[in-house]
Amino acid sequence: MRFPIMTLFQASPFERVREHAHNVGQCGPLFLNAVKSYLEGDRNQFEIMKEEIREAEAACDRLKQNVRAHLPSSIVMPVEKSTFFSFLKEADKVIDCIKNSLYWMSYVELSFPEDIANDYLLLVREVSDFVGFLPEMVSLAHTYFGTRYESDRQAIKNIIKEIRFRERESDELEKTIIVRLCADEEIPPKSFYLMLRLVETIGEIADHLENAADMMRAMIAR
Repeated sequence: MRFPIMTLFQASPFERVREHAHNVGQCGPLFLNAVKSYLEGDRNQFEIMKEEIREAEAACDRLKQNVRAHLPSSIVMPVEKSTFFSFLKEADKVIDCIKNSLYWMSYVELSFPEDIANDYLLLVREVSDFVGFLPEMVSLAHTYFGTRYESDRQAIKNIIKEIRFRERESDELEKTIIVRLCADEEIPPKSFYLMLRLVETIGEIADHLENAADMMRAMIAR
C-alpha cells in the first residue's frame, strides 16, 4: 500500500526539490536583465548577474545531490522514483542552460544586428517568464502529494498546459532568429557560430522546462 510521501519522511524530499525549483525560478528575471545589460554594453552589470546565476546553479547542484543522497532505496513513494529523479534532472538542466548561455555571451563581444537583437531579447524574455512556472508547479505538487485534492492536481495540469504552449511559441521564435542569422551574410563566421549556439541554448531551456512538465504529468497521473 502506498502512503502520501509526507507520512514517510520527517522532511519530504519535495521540500528540497521545491527549494531547488525556487532557485531556478529566481534566475528567470536575472537572466533577462543580464542579457539586457549585455546588449546595452554594460559588461560590469552583466558579469555581476552572471556570477549570481553561477552561484544559484551551484546551490541547485548541492540540493540535487542532497536529494539523491538522502532518499533511501527502501522507501515506498507515491510516484516512481525514476520519474521523480528524471524530473529533478530536467529541472536542473534548466538552470544549467541559463548559466551556459551567459558564458557563451561572455567569450566574445558580440554585436547583434538590430532586428536579430530585438528577436533575441524577445526570446529571452519569453523563456525567462515561463521559467517562473517551475516553482509554482513544484509547490502545488508538494501540496497535492500530501492531500490528493483534485483541485491541486488540476492546477498542476493547467501549468503543464501553459508550459507546453509557451515552449511551442519560443520554438517558433527560435526558428525565426535562425533563419535571419542564416540570411545575414555580413555576420563574421565566429560571431555567427556563437549567436547560433546562443539561440539553440536558450531553446534548450524551454525544452528542459517542457520535459520537466512532462515528468510532473507522469507523477500526478491516475
